[in-house]
Amino acid sequence: MTMANKNYNSPRPLLPGEEPSDRSRCKNRKRAILIALLMLAVAPQFALAQDDEEAPQGRVWGDYTVHQSFEFGGRNVDGNGNQQLYDTLVNLKSGPRLLGEDLSMRSNTHMGGLFDNLYLSSFGFGGDPNDVARLRLEKNKWYNFVGLYRRDENFFDFNLFANPLNLNQGIGTALQVSPGGFNPTTMPWYANSPHLQDITRQMGDFNLTLFPQSAIRFRLGYARNNNAGRLDTTLEAPIRTIMTEYDQSRSDRYQFGVDIRPMERTTISFDQFYEHDKVDPNFRDNNLSFTDSVLGTRVDIGIPFPPSGCTIVPGVTFTPTTPSGVNVLVTNSKCNIGMFSFSRSGRVRTGIPTSQLSLQSNYFRKLDMTASGTYSSGSSNFLNYQEFANNRNNTNTGVTLLDGTSHTDRVSGNADLGLTYHFAPSWSVSDKFRWLDWRNPGNSNQTGFTCSGAAGPTLTLATAGCTTPSSSNLYDTVLAEKTFANTAKVNWAPSRRLSAYLGYRYGRRELTGALQGSSPTLNSYYLVQNGVTAPLSTNNALPANLNITRINENTALGGVVLRPTNAWRVNADMELLSADNAFTNISPRHQQRLRANTTYKVNRWASVNGGVHFIETRNDFAESVNAAFNPANPNLFPTTPTPANPNTVPPAYGHKDHWRYYTLGASLHPDRRVGFDFGWTYLDQQFNSATCVPSTGLTVQATPATCNGFQSGGLPLLLNYQERTNTGFASLAVRPTHQVALSAGYDITSTAGHNNWLLPGGSDGSGLLLMTSDIYGNSPPLAGNPITPCPAASTTVPGVGCGFAGPFPDAPLSQALNWHKPTAGIAIDVAKGLTLKGNYSYYDYNEKETLGLPIVTLPRNLHANIETMSLKYAF
Repeated sequence: MTMANKNYNSPRPLLPGEEPSDRSRCKNRKRAILIALLMLAVAPQFALAQDDEEAPQGRVWGDYTVHQSFEFGGRNVDGNGNQQLYDTLVNLKSGPRLLGEDLSMRSNTHMGGLFDNLYLSSFGFGGDPNDVARLRLEKNKWYNFVGLYRRDENFFDFNLFANPLNLNQGIGTALQVSPGGFNPTTMPWYANSPHLQDITRQMGDFNLTLFPQSAIRFRLGYARNNNAGRLDTTLEAPIRTIMTEYDQSRSDRYQFGVDIRPMERTTISFDQFYEHDKVDPNFRDNNLSFTDSVLGTRVDIGIPFPPSGCTIVPGVTFTPTTPSGVNVLVTNSKCNIGMFSFSRSGRVRTGIPTSQLSLQSNYFRKLDMTASGTYSSGSSNFLNYQEFANNRNNTNTGVTLLDGTSHTDRVSGNADLGLTYHFAPSWSVSDKFRWLDWRNPGNSNQTGFTCSGAAGPTLTLATAGCTTPSSSNLYDTVLAEKTFANTAKVNWAPSRRLSAYLGYRYGRRELTGALQGSSPTLNSYYLVQNGVTAPLSTNNALPANLNITRINENTALGGVVLRPTNAWRVNADMELLSADNAFTNISPRHQQRLRANTTYKVNRWASVNGGVHFIETRNDFAESVNAAFNPANPNLFPTTPTPANPNTVPPAYGHKDHWRYYTLGASLHPDRRVGFDFGWTYLDQQFNSATCVPSTGLTVQATPATCNGFQSGGLPLLLNYQERTNTGFASLAVRPTHQVALSAGYDITSTAGHNNWLLPGGSDGSGLLLMTSDIYGNSPPLAGNPITPCPAASTTVPGVGCGFAGPFPDAPLSQALNWHKPTAGIAIDVAKGLTLKGNYSYYDYNEKETLGLPIVTLPRNLHANIETMSLKYAF
């Protein structure tokens, strides 16, 4: 495939349209097409010679009837474009495959030896990203066994995800002419996301039930989840750069359970689980993309895009490439930043025992009852944590070590009780109560060390001399939640054509958080300022100085099922929620949810269906949060001029969003020779959310007033996001003869939208935020950088700088794309039990919004042709 190389350390990834020097893949594709044509040419001859016998009925082997099938084949993949995104979305490769295997053995008399029934199936082995094998064994009255093995290759590398080069058009254009000729194509984040994932996940689940038909039965289970591969992430300090971990983690889960049937239609179950998790984080610096011009060794200067970092200093330049294809940092006394090496490692061990007791009964004629309770007490230890930084700075002594350990407990209990009473043939009432109580107390002990070794490319932790403690911090934390909810319903079903229900749900949630230590700070993850601080010094289970946030939720419920005719069914339900508080600004305080679906069977071979699903969410935090901080002006956005803030902006509601889904489908199958299916889904989602963004830059519009009270001093902005997505599919199946089956299909996803930051009341009238910057997009303009001439994508502000749209609107966020996937297939029964299959798929990913934008990151467009040939033998 002529796709870009996904190797971080490649001097320059292949660009779209380039081809590798090895042409063997093209030869393989031609050879595969030739073989496919020959097989399709001779297959009809076999098919014509075959009689109209039915599929094999299986063979008798002793007391068993045996069915088997194997499907062997191969896949040929050819494409061009972005290899990373292809592996993220498709990840199919060329090569031979075991596309499917099935084996079933069924005892005719239920008197088999070790088993009465056996079923074994698998698919994907030989190179596909998803492999599955399943085994089921049964012995009448003695045991049931189910084993499942799965292997998944989880690859993610969308290079716009958390990428520092997500720049708007103006800044992207300026990069191309930045000082020193900076070339983004030589950077590792040009082709790859700084948060890449390339993990192979192997999972096994094994469950055995003993005496499954007895009044007392036992259950044993074991599950393993093993992850191995590569993870990339970013480091924010001492410099912002890329870290790589070759991950090794494993989770083992053991289960023992017993079911007792003390009376008719009643089962009591007890389960004991134990889970052990093992994680060994080991991150290393993977951004040694520059060469020091003095030392001649690799160095990491972080994630620079000029003119930031060293390039803000006049006279400091980057040499774009050397013969080895690596950027050279030409340093002087004014610029000596970066790291020679960095590492972060440790060991995490977690143990979680869990006990569960449950009851299910409909022993009483009019009463159905379910109940369960679970208790878990686990602990996690982070041992031998070490963070070693070999910094390169002006004094050449920037070597640091951070050492520490941490311990966290999780104590959790939950229970639920459900009752349904049928007091009349068409009437019933139900009630379900749920309770949850968990807490996570923990502590962390961190020690910083001063290292005597001088920073340098050959320095290691063993030779750094990090023996003198320089700082010590001990933290005690707690996060806890108490939740209960009760749902009551009245159900009415007067006939098979009508049923309905009305209900009410009350919920109470209470979240507690605190942080104590040598640097006590309240945990602000859940809007501390919006909670009620309660010094619970007498509570022995939790420390004092806690922050507690309480929420009361009330929800009205309703639903109806209609069947006007035997062929027509309509069902709908709604939920109306109101809460007096929220944990986060975007959590709902008011929510409306409506679902409606219908199916209509036109006749025996044709049916249509449709549906809608609406979700509307609101949170007026702009008033409810700020009122406690600024009673004179309770709105987050300043609406009353003051001497300090003479300007005003329109008041903000807070947060509003909606999701609206529309679906339509049809199925037409007039006979066994022809079938057609169609489906379409439309999604409209929109977010409008007020926020205060810290900003030291100037806006092109009139200088706005800063936010009031809560998060005061920030720039008042509105996030305006909208996405519209159309998804559709169509499939056609035709069997022109008894031996030949044809299929064709088409899938499409098309999206469009925008992502804008609005400055309410901007003097230009548009509302779009424009920031005053230098010609490279730095706001405020950096010292030494020119402010003229401004790029074409910006607005000239005389004597001040250039007005760039910000922060980074539609630049690009991939709200506008087309995803096409047409397919075609053929299956020919060439002999009794022998079927020749061929399938063709075309994948096309095209981002509409990147047209005309400067190439700052590797374009993500791709095209791929996938041909699959196989032979299935059933006997």
